[in-house]
Amino acid sequence: MSDLPDESVHLIVTSPPYFNIKDYSKNGYQNEKHSASQADDIGSYSSFNDYIAALLSVWKECERVLKPNGKLCINVPLIPMLKKDLNTHYNRHIFDLQSSIQQSILQQTRLFLLDLYIWNRINSSKHLMFGSYPYPRNFYAQKGILKNGKRWFPNEKGKLCNDVWEITSQRHKDKVNGRIQKPEHPTIKPDEMIERMILASSNENDVVLDLFSGSGTTSRIAQKLNRQFTGCENNEKYIHIIEQGGLRYDRL
Repeated sequence: MSDLPDESVHLIVTSPPYFNIKDYSKNGYQNEKHSASQADDIGSYSSFNDYIAALLSVWKECERVLKPNGKLCINVPLIPMLKKDLNTHYNRHIFDLQSSIQQSILQQTRLFLLDLYIWNRINSSKHLMFGSYPYPRNFYAQKGILKNGKRWFPNEKGKLCNDVWEITSQRHKDKVNGRIQKPEHPTIKPDEMIERMILASSNENDVVLDLFSGSGTTSRIAQKLNRQFTGCENNEKYIHIIEQGGLRYDRL
């Protein structure tokens, strides 16, 4: 980000690596660890506090490059750890990335909180279980409603002005469309989510930045909405995917 001038970006839409529970070197899924070759990645820290501290340096750069009244949109989940990795108490330990990142930004930068949106991931399965359900003492909440003993996900789309966005996860969209292969990126975001962020926080011809570009969803949607785009990505595999979509990345 050192190549970006001060106050040159209108909107940042990004999703950082999810601590050490995702393997971005391949089509990894939850609780798969980073390989040794990824040791320099922010997501490879064994200490959660070190991970949050490393991300803070990124958010400070965001503060530098954002224009006055520019917006920083960060998408992160709750992270339940495997008991073999972190055994602090009877149930699984959960890290709240949103809360930890938010506090580090509010305490260590001059950025301010504008709003908080909850992504209610509408999945296609009606039998989705999580944690120790149906045993109440160990139940982990997940968006949706229990109906006749099964998990039911309502289909109504959330509106832009609502603070709960009900959007089907991209992985389940692909499954509904008949594609059963794993997605190109382990944490790919739905087009609709990125589109809402950009529409709600920028105008046409504004500069949109994604610090962790992944498979390039933000770049693709920004172009579709007539925004200028710049991004960062250090994984050659994902850069190749982005370039297949028509956007060129300079290697540093």
